[in-house]
Parts: sequence; structure tokens; C-alpha cells
Amino acid sequence: MAAAVRTEEIEREGLQVVSRPANDYSVPSLREAMLAFLALVALAAAALGSWVLDGGFFLDDWADSAGTLFTPGGRTVGNVLSYFNNLFEFRPVLVIFTPLKYTLLGTDITLNLAWTVLLGVLVGTLMYTLLRTLRLPWYHAWLIAALSLVYPWYDSLRIWASANPGLLGIFIFVAGLQVALAGLIRRDWRLHLAALVLYLLSILTYEITAPLIVFAGLLYVIIGGWREARFRWAADLATVALGMSWVATHTNRAVSGLSADVTHLREIIEAAPTIAGRTLYTLGPVPRTGLALGLATVVLLVGISVFFLGRRDGTRGPERGWGLREWLVLAGGGLIIAVLGWVMFIPADPYYTPSLFGVTNRVNMLSGYGLLIAAYAVIGTGVWVVTSRRPFWRRWAPMATVGLGLLLGATYLHVLERHVGIWRDAYRAERSALDRIRSQYPDLRDGATVFASDYPAYETLGVPIFAFPWDLNAAIKDEYENGELSAYPVLPGTELECKPTGVSLSNEGSLGTIAPYGAARFLNLATGQHAEPRDRRECEAVAGEYVAGPEYVRYDY
Repeated sequence: MAAAVRTEEIEREGLQVVSRPANDYSVPSLREAMLAFLALVALAAAALGSWVLDGGFFLDDWADSAGTLFTPGGRTVGNVLSYFNNLFEFRPVLVIFTPLKYTLLGTDITLNLAWTVLLGVLVGTLMYTLLRTLRLPWYHAWLIAALSLVYPWYDSLRIWASANPGLLGIFIFVAGLQVALAGLIRRDWRLHLAALVLYLLSILTYEITAPLIVFAGLLYVIIGGWREARFRWAADLATVALGMSWVATHTNRAVSGLSADVTHLREIIEAAPTIAGRTLYTLGPVPRTGLALGLATVVLLVGISVFFLGRRDGTRGPERGWGLREWLVLAGGGLIIAVLGWVMFIPADPYYTPSLFGVTNRVNMLSGYGLLIAAYAVIGTGVWVVTSRRPFWRRWAPMATVGLGLLLGATYLHVLERHVGIWRDAYRAERSALDRIRSQYPDLRDGATVFASDYPAYETLGVPIFAFPWDLNAAIKDEYENGELSAYPVLPGTELECKPTGVSLSNEGSLGTIAPYGAARFLNLATGQHAEPRDRRECEAVAGEYVAGPEYVRYDY
């Protein structure tokens, strides 16, 4: 009893408690988690509600919905699963998840986008419970979760429905980690077995989470000590090995080779500071974000120096033991997540490099969470250092940290709103193109193929309109509810080719087909000009009038 009283006095005085038992950690109550969830739902509705109501489909949204609803060979369970297995054999969870989503939600864009945003809310809620399990005060934990919903440098996760697979994998992983920590705190191996199942499902959904599962054991050691953590960690490693062996032996992607991997690693390292700087200072030109990154580095170095110099109150703060040491550990944890979130992209195509733009910023899908955690921890560290020697100021440190976090969130919202406007313009362009096709051809018979020309491929960098042969080809199937129709955009670098038996596109190996004369339709989406060549001579007479439009409408994002 006396020892407990003494410990409480030490904490109240702001002194360091050298060790804490594992049972000092606890999982937040269901009631607390539900309140956090509802608050995040309200934020999501305010920030993204308009997009959910009037947003659109892009790229894989069209392809996967058409693949589900108008499966080649007929829409039977076997054909649908076979179709998606050919796409996702190395991610078997997606073989079921993707067609199931479109079977339940159909082509209703509002429902699909509502699910996409809800998935982000669920991940944010689990982030909150994890941070609370690690004893971060609730207001800081919720604000970090809120920032994750409006973070603009992976906003394709909220805007683009087909970013679901990566976010689903992250959700399953974070759920597994929360279950694993609950099992550790309660000394319950049954919960850890459930966590192993979730870890495996996460890898088989989107293998990006594998490096984090490998390093999750560090948290086990911090919370429960090495003796309690070692066998759980070993089980995690075995699970990762099992999952990654499936991914490695079933992927159909070409191996790039060591030289290409090194080059791609260099590109990732060069791009990462831009994303980190934009996380701290979202507005303004790149030089200012570099300054923000430098300032954050100084703040962390000063914080580390103060900690190791051992000032009297060098670890604890006024927030029930959360102080400098904890802010520094949180910053380090965020940076580790950021680095590990990019690791799995090293052997991927060069396209998968950290980016600010449109669909390409999904490469930051996991690293972004780490970067914004680190950014908030930098704010907490800076406030602690500034107020540490002034007891009156220190009482206001939590409020100051939250205030600066809210200011950061306001800048995120400002940029997110701009981005949503760009995506909305892109969907309006898509809708206009489909309406033009529908107006010109209200009834297309089975086998008809429309070649659409003189139209931009992208609204801006990373935000497509109809940018590939397969997106418009799927969109027309959804639009007419007929899987026997085809449509292809004439893209920059391609042109119509009049062959002996029909029409094709040059430089498009993915097309792989020829539209027979009589079934081919030419349509200039800018002017409405159209033609239906009946033979090669008629095709050659008009083909030169149906050319590619501009690649981009604009270049800002």
C-alpha cells in the first residue's frame, strides 16, 4: 500500500518511474471506442460527405464492377472467381472480396464510396484504440485518428473506391495487432492465435503489411517484456513466412532484378522527404516544406538532448505520465512505420514510388499513417521542450499541442477539399463522355465497339478520365448493362488502324482484338462527329479525323 502511494506521489511530482508492470496497460472500453468511432464518422461526413454523394468511378472501379456483373463466359460463381483469380491469385482474399463488394453494392457509386470512407473510419478507430492501449491521452489519440481521415497525401484511399484492397489489408493488420496486444496484456494465448489468423489474412489481402508484422514484436517486448513476448513474436514471424511464401510463389509479376530494385530504392528515398515535408507543412511551395522538415529534425534532436541530459522533469508531463520520453518514442515509432510502409514497394514497378498525385499517392497508404503520427509527436515534443521549465505554461501544454494539431488538420482539410474538386471535375468529364456516347448511340447491338477520340486522358497528374483501353471498355458495359459491348479511347501515342477485316488501335497490346467492319463505331467526343465504316476503304477515308486528345487538362494537384 505504501509503495503504491509512493509511486503515485512520484508520478504526481513528474519524476521518472523506471519500470511499470504489463498490467498497467489496458485496452480501451467498447464504449470509449464507439464514441471515438461516432466522432470520426461525423468528421468523415463533414469532410467527404459531398464526394460520397456526387463522386465517381475511375479505372479499376469500372473494370472490377464490369468483371463482376458482366463476367466473360457468363456470370456464374465459378466464372466470377476464375476471372478474379487470374487477376489476384497472389492475393486470394481479393478473389472473394472484390466480386463480393460489387455483388452487394453493384454499380451504385454512392454506396461504393460510402464503404470506402467507412473503411478509413474503421482504420482510424483502431488507430485510436491502439494509441490508447499505449497510454496516449484520449484527446491526442483521437486527433491523430482524425488527421488520418483527412491526410491529403494518400487521399486516393478515401476518394477512389478501388483503393480498398490496400486499406482493407491495413485494417485487418491493425485489428490483428490490437487483438495481439489485448492477448499479451491479459496473458491469453487464444487471442494471439486469433491475431495470427488476422495477420495472415492481411498479408493475403495486400502484402504491404508484412514488414510491420515482423516488427510488431517490439511492442510486445515493451508491454510484456522479452520472456512473455518471444514466443508470440516467433509465431508472428512464422505467419509472415507462410503468407509471403504464398505471395512469392503465386505472383504473376515479372522480377525486376537487383539493379532495378536498387534504382527504385533510390527513387523512393529521394521522394520520401517531399512527402514527409508536406505532412508537416501542407501548404506553400516545396522550399517551405523543406524548412519545416529541418525544423522538425531540430525539435527532435533538442528533445533527445534534453532527455539524455537528465533534467529533473525530463520524462513525465502533466498528462498522467505522458511526457518527453513518450513523445520521442511515438515519433520514432511513426518514422519506423513510414519506412516499413514503403519497403514492400522496392521490388515493385517504378510506378510505385511515393507521390503527391491522385491514384499514385496510394503508395503512401501505410507510410502516411506513420508520417502523420510522427508529425503530431514532433508537435508534442516541441511544446514539451518549450514549456518544460515554466510550470504555469506546462499546465497548458496539452491544450497547445491539440491546438497546433487542429491547425495542421485545417491545412489538411483545405488541400483535401481542393483535391476532391479535381476528382469531381474528372468524373464530370467521364460522365460527359458516356453521355455523348449514349446520345449518339442510344441502342448498341451486341458486338458493337466504339472508338472514342479527341478527349483528354487525365484531368491532371494521377487523376484519370479514361486513360487506358480497359477503363472505358468496362464503363460502357456498366453504362448499357451489356457485357457484349466494347469501347476504347484513342489515347496519346495511339491511332486507329484500318486492317483487312476490321479496326484496331496501334501500340496497344492490351487491346488484343479487332473490331469487325460494320460493328466498329468512330466518335469524336469533342465535336460529336461520328462514322460507321463498312470496309477498309471507308475506314481509311475517315480514320485520320479521329485522333487522340490531350493527355492532361491541367498539371496542378
